[in-house]
Amino acid sequence: MWDRHPVNLSLLHMLPDVADRQGVALVPLLGRAGIGGELEPGRYVARAQIATLLEDFSRRAGAPGIGLDLAAGADPLRLGPSGQALLGGRTLRECLHAHTRHMPSLQGGVHIAVRETDGRACWQHSFADSDAGHAGVLNEGVAGFVVAALRAVAGEAGGDLHVELPHRARMPVRDYEDKLAASVSFGNGVGITVSFDAAWLDRPNALFGTLPPPPEEGETPPLVWDPCDDRALIETLDLIIAAAAMAGHLSLLDTARCLGLSPRSLQRQLARLGTTFEAQVDAWRHRQARRYLADRTLPVMSIGRMLGYRDPAHFVRAFRRWEGASPARWREAMLARNGN
Repeated sequence: MWDRHPVNLSLLHMLPDVADRQGVALVPLLGRAGIGGELEPGRYVARAQIATLLEDFSRRAGAPGIGLDLAAGADPLRLGPSGQALLGGRTLRECLHAHTRHMPSLQGGVHIAVRETDGRACWQHSFADSDAGHAGVLNEGVAGFVVAALRAVAGEAGGDLHVELPHRARMPVRDYEDKLAASVSFGNGVGITVSFDAAWLDRPNALFGTLPPPPEEGETPPLVWDPCDDRALIETLDLIIAAAAMAGHLSLLDTARCLGLSPRSLQRQLARLGTTFEAQVDAWRHRQARRYLADRTLPVMSIGRMLGYRDPAHFVRAFRRWEGASPARWREAMLARNGN
């Protein structure tokens, strides 16, 4: 699955606060996902980048249920028209309908439906082209967010809810049930389902009148996706390469997956630009090597590791190919030219 559908970074507005509470440095993780140093509201990235970021965050925090913690910190009104619509209708049914209609302003490739059977309502949500395992934290965040919204709008603090998630459990089932205050099952492989009493759908919204009205029915959701231009693709690649090199895990497969592309598709895009993934890695290493060698306090062996080389000899050979001299000799000559 190669999920390149667009997501507005406002979806992650709560992430900096949660990362701060967890004691996790967010900037390196943003680089690993090719997002850069800031979560800019209104900017769109591929959903695969969001999934990569959240999976890395969960591992770094040592918190498999972090998606539910992110959901607890979410403010629907910071999600634009989609979040505003979710809480602003006259009934829960109206809220869910408006939320679905405005979802393209938040992210693309989302399928949402509400079905009623035998007195039960089922809210169903799935991501097109998404791998359930890769998007596990994101799916759990969506489930926690929607469960909280359903209860707030319907005025039900408790109630009989059941949540079905598409992936395997990431922590003990009891922990999910405690956090969601609902029964939970796993592994349908398709998407999220939240089932509840169908009578909730036509209850008056318990929040109605306390929030701005939802967007008008006749409004057209804004266009959400402008494919990455060539410069943006190269800049994003550099961010991913930099983070992966520090971790020692430079991989075409991992890079493509983060971008929501198949490896072959990424190579085709780069070929159109007259380059390859390997050439981009090599060019990045060359630029960084020159920059690192300007710092006399950095040992040559450390620089090799920072560039993702497992064997220092490989770095030395690569540098001779780039500059015609060993890193140590090049550094000496460069410092002499600069009078250092």
